Amino acid sequence: MLKHALRVMQVFRPKLLHCVPLQTLAIRGPLFTNIPVSYFSTSLPKHKKLAMPALSPTMEAGNIQKYLKKVGDPITAGDVLCEVETDKATVGFEMQDEGFLAQILVPEGSKGVKVGQLVAVIVPKQSDVASFANFKDSSPEQNSAASKPAAQPQQSSTPQRTQPAATGGAFPKHSKLGLPALSPTMEKGNLMKWLVKEGDKISPGDVICEIETDKASVGFEVQEDGYIAKLMVPAGTKDIKLGTILAISTPKKDNVPSFANYTLEGAAAATQTTQAQPVQQQQQQQQTIINETPIQTVSQSGQRIFASPLAKEFAKKNNVALEFVRGTGIDGSIVKKDVERFLSSGSKPEVQQQQQVISPPQQQQQTQAPTQEQPTQQTPPPTQAKQQAKPATASKPVAIEGNPYVDTELTNMRQTIAARLLESKTTIPHYYLTMTVTMDKVLKVREELNKLQKVKISVNDFIIKASALALKDVPQANSQWHGTFIRKFTNADISIAVATDAGLITPIVFNANSKGLGTIASTVKELADKAKANKLKPQEFIGGTFTISNLGMFGIDQFIAVINPPQSAILAVGKTSKRFVPDENGQPKVENQMDVTLSCDHRVVDGAVGAQWLQRFKFYIEDPNTLLL
Repeated sequence: MLKHALRVMQVFRPKLLHCVPLQTLAIRGPLFTNIPVSYFSTSLPKHKKLAMPALSPTMEAGNIQKYLKKVGDPITAGDVLCEVETDKATVGFEMQDEGFLAQILVPEGSKGVKVGQLVAVIVPKQSDVASFANFKDSSPEQNSAASKPAAQPQQSSTPQRTQPAATGGAFPKHSKLGLPALSPTMEKGNLMKWLVKEGDKISPGDVICEIETDKASVGFEVQEDGYIAKLMVPAGTKDIKLGTILAISTPKKDNVPSFANYTLEGAAAATQTTQAQPVQQQQQQQQTIINETPIQTVSQSGQRIFASPLAKEFAKKNNVALEFVRGTGIDGSIVKKDVERFLSSGSKPEVQQQQQVISPPQQQQQTQAPTQEQPTQQTPPPTQAKQQAKPATASKPVAIEGNPYVDTELTNMRQTIAARLLESKTTIPHYYLTMTVTMDKVLKVREELNKLQKVKISVNDFIIKASALALKDVPQANSQWHGTFIRKFTNADISIAVATDAGLITPIVFNANSKGLGTIASTVKELADKAKANKLKPQEFIGGTFTISNLGMFGIDQFIAVINPPQSAILAVGKTSKRFVPDENGQPKVENQMDVTLSCDHRVVDGAVGAQWLQRFKFYIEDPNTLLL
């Protein structure tokens, strides 16, 4: 009988590899009876669920336009699964793993698919695809997928009470316009001026207000047609957090008067009274709303961090800074398990909080304050949001007798500059290389060129062109550090440090290696004028692969600059001055010379690579004819 039982196990062994034991069965053999053998119920083979990623900084949901793969197709890293229409453009959903497409959970043409919602399943083996023919995800997010038509209200034995529209009825169809991230490091913004008023018609591309970010003043462009029904935040409001509702739009002008007394709290109350749902179901819906909020956050250093709402809440409870946690979710996003793993490792960098000096009465008020807050209120009123956004203030410094002073409030831009410079100097291993270059030929060619064209070419334009060509020759210097990999760029996008009244900003000359000196000169002039007038658009200063900081016009001979992360190098340029040097016969002669210092990230650019880049830069700048080819 033992041989009979072993034969049974061998026959069913392939099917037992992916099975779970449930109970014991008595098998009757030809000679013996009641020999116990475990049997198994089949479970799904190894697989991975693919969720809708955030394909733009402000994306909350997307529309699946078209699938480029079908069930059973092989998938490799970099393949595009489907085309997704985001709030910005139509973007391909690229795969990060290899395998086979086992099931499509959200059909083609679905709209309003929220970030984090499961859209497909992949398996490592093609033979496992058939096991997922009837697979359906049972998560609440999938059950309430936007791709399915809205379910009709279920008939209830208890009739629903309808409230009069004037007292509690739902508002007409409308859209809430929240404050988007208008720069990669933006956490909050100041509403400088409204460019529309209630009742005005809006179209895609219209700018409805000016927002001061941590980088510049940027216009808030709308993406859909309609009419402004309500302005929720007054002009001049500062420290508005991302996602705060700024205005309400409606598709029909006749709906505008219905929003005269609109408030976010009133809209929530109206929704609850018209639906008349059990309290437990309402709590589940509120939890779903919390889980569906945008997952983008920003670290103290200004770097964007993507984390699930559950991970963010869990990290907040345990006082863990997410910037130190390594994410294993989609595109490196952080999930709750990552935070738990980080806590179990024993290291716990805490969120830094500003200390404040509090007197006993103030301390008592502060202790009681949390109990008075409304946890279900998603968006506070503008005045309350402004108060919440203000950082904790330290005790006032004691004035020195006879030495008056003025305290200047930090702008968003100045706070971001401080955070990024601190991050750069404390996390990037800088080293510095200095070289002297001769500028006689550049000055002569510049003088001749400026006689032939209206746009005057500066010495800095020659430096930009020479730097770009040197980056093409030494592409290792045109790279960025990304934690687990180094990204090497093909084109040289040169960031130019421009000093403004609000602080330093770095507009970009894109693809400078393929532009002529005249084009570079006109581009730099236009960008500098926009920067000083706070009119730069995000796409004009976001990015860049290499930075140039020139203080020669201020009479500085030589200095070292701080790297602009995630870039790996920055060139500090001093002034051109006349110096005595020996000629070929050893006799003194005068040359126009300039000192340049290259700051490098040693994780990406080795010392020899930095030296090679400086050699190529010296070659181009000392022979400007090569820049004209």
